Amino acid sequence: MKLNQTEVLSQEEIHLIHDATLEILEQEGVVVLSDMVRSFLAEKGLPVDHNSGVVRIPSSVVNSCLKQVPSSFALFAVDDKSWKRIGQGEPLFACGHNAVFFLDHQTGIRRDSLVEDVEKFVCIADQLDEIDLIGIPVMPQDTPAESTLLYAVKAALNNSTKPLFYSSESAFINRAIIQMAKAINPEVSKRPFLISQLSPTSPLFWEKGTIEALYEVCSSGIPLAVLPEPIAGASAPYSLAGLLTMHNAECLSGIVFSQLIREKTPVMYASSWTVYDMRSNMAVIGTPETNILRVAGAQMAAFYHIPSHTTAPNSDSHFHDEQNSWERTLSAFISALAGNHLIVNAGMFATGLTISLEQLILDAEIIGQIKRILRGMEVSQEMIYLNEISRVGQRGNYLTEDSTLTHLRSGQFWKSSISILDHYQNCQNSGMNDVVLSAQQKIDRYLTRISKKVLSQNIVYKMDQIINSFEERRENE
Repeated sequence: MKLNQTEVLSQEEIHLIHDATLEILEQEGVVVLSDMVRSFLAEKGLPVDHNSGVVRIPSSVVNSCLKQVPSSFALFAVDDKSWKRIGQGEPLFACGHNAVFFLDHQTGIRRDSLVEDVEKFVCIADQLDEIDLIGIPVMPQDTPAESTLLYAVKAALNNSTKPLFYSSESAFINRAIIQMAKAINPEVSKRPFLISQLSPTSPLFWEKGTIEALYEVCSSGIPLAVLPEPIAGASAPYSLAGLLTMHNAECLSGIVFSQLIREKTPVMYASSWTVYDMRSNMAVIGTPETNILRVAGAQMAAFYHIPSHTTAPNSDSHFHDEQNSWERTLSAFISALAGNHLIVNAGMFATGLTISLEQLILDAEIIGQIKRILRGMEVSQEMIYLNEISRVGQRGNYLTEDSTLTHLRSGQFWKSSISILDHYQNCQNSGMNDVVLSAQQKIDRYLTRISKKVLSQNIVYKMDQIINSFEERRENE
């Protein structure tokens, strides 16, 4: 039997959140800072105040659009092979994205990130079975600022065939990324290998670039993750229920817009739970309260029959230390146990500011354990091995019995990749007494494949042309 999903909300509480959300969207609405999108929404029948920018969404429209959202959707690999479905089966895990700093495994120093770091990170993620999707790990600082995401996307697509998860705030950037994807496969709208995450600004408004990017993504048929980021105590009420309600209203506004733009657009109910720590003057993501909300968010998505996404493994620690370990393990395990379909942030820590190659490998170890726990255990007459127990009797051993030989490499028992499972004296003699060191020692082996590029030179050339055209256009604006 598999583990049961965990819950924190009763059905009555879910309906309270939902009803409050409908009232917010119908009475208060959301500000949309794009004349083009507001005009489109007005044509679709939504009450629009062009002077204030407020768009109100009647409850009937919300409920109608929610019924259009697919409960799952297929993703494909970059090489056009079938991959997996989002919204069905065990949770999928993706790399973190859009960090700024790179903790260098050779020097131990945190520094600005480079395109080369993206290549290395993605090369390793491609080889880790526990990582299902590639995120853009950092915004490299050795490129023109306006096109840094494009260089990172190119590096990611050229070093892994796994689907891509990315985030931007610009219709122009999204258009260029979609063009790059079409250079690989012109049928990417029908066989998508990327998901675009877009975030409203809290409380309750959509920036011009973000909402126009949403319009671009949905029009192109690319799957969308709507990820609000309200912060309890700063841009949302300082209560968990208030934060959840604010998030729900912002998320549903984006989902409604997606379906009005293109019916049955694949869209995810996404979340990145954040609270404001008044003592440190910091927004934090690794607290017990954010873990409670990871469960609540998954329940709201299930209530709407929409695929869910959340962020984990998460930590506010700046170091590879015990705090980092417990916050990451708890956030990832609870996210999975709650039934979230896509869990994003492997390899990222320090409240999303930093990535490291060691952290990616460490997170794969955490994810591997979680996936094994979620599978639970099989109980049957055959699996009990009653005859074997009777035959071996008291004081025997099972080293050569059928149960041992059958299940030694069957996946019944999880196999560690980097955990140190040895006697104390052996660890001391070998110098292997630190799991971070164990991860570091694997990096060079993974990076021997860095030269095995995914894309042809012709496709890379087309991508370079797209980036050059984008930069020329930006210079002339």
